[in-house]
Amino acid sequence: MKKHLWMVAAAAIGSALAISPAWAVWPQSGRGACEATGSQQQSAITSDGAGGAIVTWQDLRTPTSIIAAQHLRADGELDPAWPHFGRAVLGQPLVNPDGGEFLPQIVSDGAGGAIVVFIDGRSAVTELDVYAQHILANSTLDPAWPAEALAVSATVGQQEAPVVASDGAGGAIVAWIDTRAGGNAEDIYAQHVLVTGVVDPAWTVNGAPVCTATGTHIFPVIVSDGAGGAVITWSDERGSPPVQDIYAQRILGTGVIAPGWPVNGRVVCGADGGQTGATLAADGVHGAILSWTDARTPGEVHIFAHHVRGDGTLDPVWPVDGRLISGVANNESRPRIVSDGAGGAVVAWQGFTLQTTVINIFAQHVRSNGTVDPAWPAGGRALSSANRVQTHAEIATDGAGGAIVAWDENTTDVFAQHVLASGALDPAYPERGRPLCTLPSQSGDPAIVATPGAGAIVSWTDGRNGNVDIFAMQVQEALATGVGGSTPPPVSLISAFPNPASASMTLRFVLPGSGSASVAIYDVTGRRVRTLVSGTRPAGENALAWDLRDDSGRNVSAGVYFARLASGATVVTQKLVKVK
Repeated sequence: MKKHLWMVAAAAIGSALAISPAWAVWPQSGRGACEATGSQQQSAITSDGAGGAIVTWQDLRTPTSIIAAQHLRADGELDPAWPHFGRAVLGQPLVNPDGGEFLPQIVSDGAGGAIVVFIDGRSAVTELDVYAQHILANSTLDPAWPAEALAVSATVGQQEAPVVASDGAGGAIVAWIDTRAGGNAEDIYAQHVLVTGVVDPAWTVNGAPVCTATGTHIFPVIVSDGAGGAVITWSDERGSPPVQDIYAQRILGTGVIAPGWPVNGRVVCGADGGQTGATLAADGVHGAILSWTDARTPGEVHIFAHHVRGDGTLDPVWPVDGRLISGVANNESRPRIVSDGAGGAVVAWQGFTLQTTVINIFAQHVRSNGTVDPAWPAGGRALSSANRVQTHAEIATDGAGGAIVAWDENTTDVFAQHVLASGALDPAYPERGRPLCTLPSQSGDPAIVATPGAGAIVSWTDGRNGNVDIFAMQVQEALATGVGGSTPPPVSLISAFPNPASASMTLRFVLPGSGSASVAIYDVTGRRVRTLVSGTRPAGENALAWDLRDDSGRNVSAGVYFARLASGATVVTQKLVKVK
């Protein structure tokens, strides 16, 4: 049976883009995702596939910490189908709720809902464990999943710091720090959670080992490999003396280590001085680009990056132990990375000199060939001209080779900035960044997710009500001017959600005159999935088919995708696109 979906396609390049009436609903200084009593903190966010977002957080409205989630629609309203103060991830109280629930992470299920992963202290025997719950688009807990949540790993020792990536089929791959070996061991394990509400029976019970080498292995980060598995990176102290290095591992959807990857991981950087805090972005061909904080230069800390390929080898065109991304400030740290959609990445970080207490946010583009983009400033593009302390940056793709970055300032405000693929700041944004919340109360710790139209939704913790709540704001180009619009970059985005299997999609767009036009398809991480080259097209309405396969001919997974139109068009038009 054919499936039919409708979505808005912005086929565009050039003139002013009118503000959608729906955008204007977002209140100034943000929408309260949860303003319940007690403290709500440590938010995480994912796309709902329709321009909105699902936000989860750690909630202290009860004596025991719980995890809750809320759906914010694209128009800025709370979804009335969801409880006003959010949906708790446990469907019924625990008989022995020792310890509570902490540190939620979230990923889209590709169908308007989300999988939330968290630490759970319910057991005095196994201490801290990792659990997961599936919340459907209508806010109900998936009845196929345990009401008390699914035990991802509930074994001896402590399972901590979970991270999660989509498996591309409605489920998720989860990784965490694990102390089951006892002593001072901190290892990395992973598990596959199926959309049906069970752990994958092909995987080891309580998790498959990713790294169990001697020494400490901490700070895991995960990204989908685009083939049902994942690439995981961490900081590793297996050497002697125990100085942190950067390692990575690829685990397949079958639960085994990918061919070509060493047992216990590939060393990405083992330079002197210590490397920590790695982050990574998919490269589009089952590998990843990693960035980290690096102290190889005595007395200084800088940002480096490297490319590990899907076959487990380090990219030979990149320098051994990584490419220096920035060495301008004396102290640069906490990188965040997103794919540029063409095999490279945009990296953001915070940096300051030892002569000042001012910390600023910077960004840089590293290309697929391992070189820093010469069109960008050598020390990175400063994202704000403000003489203030800017920290805790988070990053999202703009779908066009650039990025949107959010951060907190002076622990009281939240700002965002759009850096274009050219390395220039979006002229529609203020030079110091777009203020999302500048109230006198304390606000910060942002989380961010991309939305169609080179936009994003940012969530943060907010003290305006006298306690800590969760607020969010949409960052949209047309909103950035505050006066009716802005000139968009030379691309156009289409949100395609969900993506029905064994179907096709017709992308419709309007050209004011004949000329060449092409379309590239991206996933929500900014990874290019498919390039549709259409060549010379006539003026007027055009249609271009996508068979829902990637460039390798494989069916793409259900989920959220962006389509970027590149052409000589000089007008903006919006069309309904039918998926058949």
